[in-house]
Amino acid sequence: MQVAMTSIDSPMTLSYDNILDAVSESPEQALLDKKCSDLMIKIHGMLDLRNAPIKIIVQSLGLTPTQARNLAKGKTENFNLYELQTFVERLSLSVK
Repeated sequence: MQVAMTSIDSPMTLSYDNILDAVSESPEQALLDKKCSDLMIKIHGMLDLRNAPIKIIVQSLGLTPTQARNLAKGKTENFNLYELQTFVERLSLSVK
């Protein structure tokens, strides 16, 4: 993505590979945010979080109801990378 910004003195062009590069505080944080986003997509693919009852999410992932609601709403900032990876592993085990 390229964003063109102009000022009175000279034009400036900023270039980003993805939106997370633009909104994250550092390249490392952008990478972490991307990994968390990818895991959320995977979790949504394994368990229909939008339509699944909170009780099913709680039981499947070992969460509290509040945590399950946050996950269903896609609030990845409430979960770290390790927790999201754990959720994927739990869902993988329950599918087998």
